Amino acid sequence: MLVIDAVSAGTAWLLLLLAAVLRLRPGRRPRRDPQGRRLSPVETGLLRGGARGAAQTALVELYLGGSVRAGWRQTVRPGEARLPRGCSEVARAQYHVLFKPLHPRRLADIERVRHAVRGVSAELERARLVVSRRRAWVVRGLLLPVFAAAPVGAAAGGQAAVWLVIGLLADAGAVALWLWPRRTLRGAALLTRLRRDHAEVRRATEDRPESLLLSVALFGAPALRERLPRFTEESGLLTRPPKEPPNRGGGGSGEAFASCGG
Repeated sequence: MLVIDAVSAGTAWLLLLLAAVLRLRPGRRPRRDPQGRRLSPVETGLLRGGARGAAQTALVELYLGGSVRAGWRQTVRPGEARLPRGCSEVARAQYHVLFKPLHPRRLADIERVRHAVRGVSAELERARLVVSRRRAWVVRGLLLPVFAAAPVGAAAGGQAAVWLVIGLLADAGAVALWLWPRRTLRGAALLTRLRRDHAEVRRATEDRPESLLLSVALFGAPALRERLPRFTEESGLLTRPPKEPPNRGGGGSGEAFASCGG
């Protein structure tokens, strides 16, 4: 039984190591040098928070331009301003499908918006900053057997306690890797550098919409809560959609600005 436990634990750790290599390595040389161009705020938002981070950043982009505003019961609705020139494709997609008040996550789930986000993701995949969805699914397939390591050790009991501990450690690593963002190590290093180089944008206000948008792209929820608290709360930007879709429009907040942000 001890030999079986040792083999099971060893296999689990081998699969975990293989999954980590596939998940974190950048892959071949990037087709586009990630250091050779400046990422857009929406690309930065995707690098930080995946598809949801990109959609949140694009929605704030529209909000700062006055093109959307908070609606009734944690929704967003069209604003008074038209879509400004130079906005991202994700912001453009959200603007064109927003015909009635919607929760931000329901807005992000509309196919046209998802398609725009996939286009941004493809650019970062080509730069080897995030892994492809195909590789992410392969990694999860490798991780599934790892979760059996601790149950196998527990089933042995008694003398195999050490293998139970080893199995639990493998399970913990598998959970961490399962929940790890799609960033590669190259992408994580770039995000760290961007946060360090633009640390000052965390103090941006409505007088500096471009810096405020970059702050949201780089830091996500903390920046939203600190710098756009009213819009974040009223729009439900950081909450789950309610069980029943609201069907009323309503007043918004007064934090909109005249420009789209860059």
